[in-house]
Amino acid sequence: MTKLDPFRVAFVLAALTALRAISPEIGDIATHPNELIFGFFGIQLFGFLTVALPRWIGKPITPAPVLWAVLAAHAVAFVWGCFDLELGGILRALATLSGVVLLLSTTPPGKTAETLPILGLAALHGLIGVAAFLGGWPEATMAGLAVIVLICIEVSNRIGIAVLSVARERAGYPKLTPVPALVALPQRAFTILALALWGLGWNAGWPALAAFLFGVAWLVHIEPWRIKPYAGCVILAVGLVWKRLAFLLLALMDLGIADISPFAVIHAFAVGGLATLAIAIATSIVRKKDKRSLMPSLLADVVYVAIAGAAVARVGAALDFELYDTLIPLARWSWAVAFLGYILFTLRGAIWPPATKV
Repeated sequence: MTKLDPFRVAFVLAALTALRAISPEIGDIATHPNELIFGFFGIQLFGFLTVALPRWIGKPITPAPVLWAVLAAHAVAFVWGCFDLELGGILRALATLSGVVLLLSTTPPGKTAETLPILGLAALHGLIGVAAFLGGWPEATMAGLAVIVLICIEVSNRIGIAVLSVARERAGYPKLTPVPALVALPQRAFTILALALWGLGWNAGWPALAAFLFGVAWLVHIEPWRIKPYAGCVILAVGLVWKRLAFLLLALMDLGIADISPFAVIHAFAVGGLATLAIAIATSIVRKKDKRSLMPSLLADVVYVAIAGAAVARVGAALDFELYDTLIPLARWSWAVAFLGYILFTLRGAIWPPATKV
């Protein structure tokens, strides 16, 4: 048995939070937005950064006992939330901020340019979480969602290109060239503007349309269709497509072109984009740590199909209310299957390491 790494603990806590938020017979439709936005995504991000940050800064996160103390605080917050969601939410928000402080403190000054965008957004997300639970700020949920979408875009633009580039080369295609600045810079600028306006409750129609168009150009450049189904690359590409569709839905809604429910936009971002990419990136990390990067996994495939089904069902229910009673149970059961499988997949390498060659 291998050691239980911090990222595995964080991913399992995140998955348990996701299960508590919206699974059948457990989740509460009234409280699940904050549970997912400030709970699941916050802990998931921390787990990702415990792996990514040491690579970016060239040294481990120190001191290690403080790292484990942050994870212990998240575990206490989760358990407390089973009895008192509000107090559990406050504890979790404080644990999130403590984690960001730890990550910032371990980053050398010369590396801040690479890490500050994500860590700064993570700090903002944590502060919004505090305002949501301590101050009762009614707009906090939407503001927190907008910030975590932006964080996900920052992360997936780095990780997504890297993973899909490897998959392209293994499929026999030429090495991927960098996305041209004429596409990458406007895509980033309009994305930030659209999410800021949307998070504040203002009209984001035109910036969202521009973010969609430049986002599609970005996606066309990296050619995700030129991949073989290596290690979850397909579900990663699906998550990237969902983000573009979410901006399109936001543009159509705010420009008055189509009668689209705000819930369709929210869940296109949250389930189609965020949850799908979170699982895709996290399982990619787990595969690499388990030394199973290119090995087939039926369990992983079940997780990917389940989260894809949850996204389609939830957004479909928001687009066609007549199908709500049919699609919502399907979305919740698919969500439960996805995250139960995700927990098993995350822990598998710690319990059952791959066989070594003799």
